[in-house]
Formats: sequence, C-alpha cells, structure tokens
Amino acid sequence: MAAHVVVIDSSFRTTKVKVTPATYMTDVVGDACKKWNFDSSNYGLKNKTKPLDLSLTFRQTGLSSGARLELVLGSKSPSVVSVALQIPDPSGPGKRLTDKVPSDTTMWRILRKFESSEDTNLNFTARGVTEVVNGASGAGRIFYEMPTLQVVGRELSTFGDLQKTLAQIGVNGGSALIRLNFKKTDQPLEEAMAEIGQYFKDEENTGSEAAASEAQPTGKTDPDDIAKLASTEPSGEDTDMKDLSGDSREAVDSTPEGSAPEQPILGPGQRPISVYAAPSSDVPRAALQPHNEGDYEPTVAHAKLHQSRLLNSSQNRRLPSDKEAEQAEQEKAARLASVKTLEVKVRFPDQTQILASFNAEETAADFYKLVAGVILAEEEPFKLVWNDRGPQTVPKDESGSKRKLIKDLGLAGKVVVNFVWEESASESARKASTLKPEYLKEAKEVVIPEIAAVEAMDDAPSGVDKGKVKETADGEKKSKGAPKWLPKGLIRR
Repeated sequence: MAAHVVVIDSSFRTTKVKVTPATYMTDVVGDACKKWNFDSSNYGLKNKTKPLDLSLTFRQTGLSSGARLELVLGSKSPSVVSVALQIPDPSGPGKRLTDKVPSDTTMWRILRKFESSEDTNLNFTARGVTEVVNGASGAGRIFYEMPTLQVVGRELSTFGDLQKTLAQIGVNGGSALIRLNFKKTDQPLEEAMAEIGQYFKDEENTGSEAAASEAQPTGKTDPDDIAKLASTEPSGEDTDMKDLSGDSREAVDSTPEGSAPEQPILGPGQRPISVYAAPSSDVPRAALQPHNEGDYEPTVAHAKLHQSRLLNSSQNRRLPSDKEAEQAEQEKAARLASVKTLEVKVRFPDQTQILASFNAEETAADFYKLVAGVILAEEEPFKLVWNDRGPQTVPKDESGSKRKLIKDLGLAGKVVVNFVWEESASESARKASTLKPEYLKEAKEVVIPEIAAVEAMDDAPSGVDKGKVKETADGEKKSKGAPKWLPKGLIRR
C-alpha cells in the first residue's frame, strides 16, 4: 500500500495525500491547497506543533505513513533570501551572480532580474539553437533552449515550474544556490515566445508597472495636478445612470456653477496638507464619556491571561544568535523597502494639528522644513518627538547626513509626532498661536465618531463566582451550597 499523510486545516477538514519517499513537502502543501482552493504560497505544515521544512522530501522529514499534519497560515510578509545563480561556462567553472530577493519572487523573475542587472549581455530566457531539419542541404530552424534550474535538490524544467516562488519550493529565508543549465527542446523559438507571453503576461505587466511607479519624480507637487485630483461635492438628487447618454453623464459628473470644488490646503513647497483646529471645550472629550463600573471587574479570563503572562516572563530565554539578528535586520530592511508613502500627524502645543504625506525618498530635513514653514515663529528653535519604545527625537540633519524618514528612521504607516519648543525658545513664541494665520483660517474641526454604549449583562455572574455556578436539571443556575462532608451541627443558620 502506498504511503500517505493526512492534512488537517483550521476548520478540522482532512484530506489524504499520497506520497513517495522522494515527494517534497511543498508538493504535499500544493495538493492539499488545490483541493480546498487555497493559495499554497501562503501556507505551511506543522507536525505536533513543530514546523516542517518544506524543502525536504518525505523521507528526509522522518515522518511515518499516515502522519497527521496541520496546515497553518504562513507569514504574510515575505522574508529576504540571498540567492546565488551559478551560470554554465564552457571554459571552466561556472560564474556566480548574487543578489537579495523577497521569498515571494518567482524563479522566472529571478532569471529576468539577473539578466538586467549585469553590464554584459546575458540571455537566460530567450535562447535558441539552430538545427538543420531536412538533412545537410535543408533549411535550418531555431529551436528554443529551456532554462533548467537545480535548487534545493530538485529540478525545475518547465514553464509551470518557473512560475513557482522561492517560498513554494521551501526557501523562506537564509541563502539558496541555484544552478542554471539549458535543455534543447523540439519547440520552435517563435512558439516558445508566444507561450512565454501567455504564462508570464501578468508578471511582466506587474514588473513594468512597478518600474514605472519607481521612475516617477519625487519632487514637489504641482498645484494644477492637485486641483485635478480634488474631489467634487456629490449632488443631492439620485440619477438613473442607465438613461443617460455620454453627454448627459459628463454634465452630471461636472461640478455645478454654484459650488466650487474643495481645494486642498497647500503648505510649504506646494505640499498638500490638512489642518485641524484645537478643541473648543476645555474639558477633554474622554472625560465626558460615561463609563461602566463593571468594565473594571476582572474575570476568570483576565486572571488566566495574567497567569500565562507571568509564566512566560519567568522562563529563561536565550539571546538571538548573530545569524538570527542579521536575518531580523534583513527582514526589517525588506519591510521598510516596501513602504512607499508615510502619513505623519504633527500635534502642536496649542492642540492644533496638521497632517502631511511623505514619500520614501524624503529626509528628516524635509520634515523640519515643512513644520518650520507652517509655524508663526519660524526662527525659534524646536524639535519633533515621536514615541517608539520611548521618546525619540527626529534628527535635524544639520551635518548634511540626509537620513530618510522611512529607510533610516524606521517610520512607516501612520505616525503621530509631537512639536516641542526647545529650552532656548522665547516666552512670546510659547504663548502665541503656533500656526500661521493663513493656515488657522483653513483649519477644520476633528470629527470624532460616536461609539454606541454596550449594555451590561446583569444576569451574568461575576468573574470570581463563575467557577462556582452549578446548572440544575431544569436549566436554572444556582450557586453551590455547603459541602456534604461538613457536619450539620456546624452549619450556621
């Protein structure tokens, strides 16, 4: 009887996958995900809470036939892999090309990347060899040479194999050696190129769009372009779009004469910003919200969570090795490299706020230049502080180091930065309004959504008594009485 493994997903569904000693665990994941219509690149396998290396074969894992494996969701963020491509050289040992790529990169994209990264003219994906078809006097024809890759002990020699990512073949980090060879096929070159266009059309389009986005200038924003992108106010009447012709749709989409489009506020350097006014009330809004006393009563779940955290904190943990620390730094660098924009909210001492966006190429000096351009006392010294495991000050880059906000400082997503006056700042600057009048008159109120109150469950037992509740035969719950072993004479009446 052939060997098999049982794969269990998060919904406790099971499927039986037949394996041989040479079956790779990535193929097991692929077969299981194919049955459940999952993306195999997002999943891994565990055996008794121990992750399995998907680059190993069934024999190398040491599993027995009928082993029950758990299908788990892998990391959504790709890790960095150091790839070395060994190309064949007829005159001697092959030359190696090295680069770092994310683990979700396909093998075809890796070949194309090495083709374009070298100064020499390399051709890995569109090679052809001439062969005489009808004898020595016949006309020759060019046949396609298929690139074949040897990686982690397996051969990838078809277009379908070259669509697999590093993660799908079990390489999720560290380094990998790829040996490149070429195999002559019976397929004409023009047919092979047409098939390549069908296989990798989406991938090539994605790569070209990414290159186009990176090639866009990162300088100042043109006010005319901002005005074109400004949203128009919707009309108050509903219109059936089915009954409209092309001219009518243009008339409906255009802005009415009585209402002008909302123009964004342009800050220093023609950068679009949003300005928010200080709250009108002296009492914080949080102090006006009603609270429920029951929210502060600990439950059994809270006690168990507290005990588990105490247990985890009491266990000894080893420090990460140099390799693990280096891998963590590489993953952090790859994560920051994928961030293209940053949204920063600056809070001033008078409780006014501004919101601005920065791209990956802008530095801390650009940040200080923007803030200095919107405040009234531009010449007074100040600093910008954000909280990252403690207060951190944005460097002013007076030495000209040009540290980037995303890559060097590690800012990503949405960040709140506090404006703080230096000790040498004048008292008049501290007491006066922080923003310039032209920005204050454009300020708008901060809209805080109303949160519906959660009704307390009066019939639920408290967290302390939850373990002492007993359910009777008729479904009613009652608390335990005196224990049976206690003498009746000692029971207090």
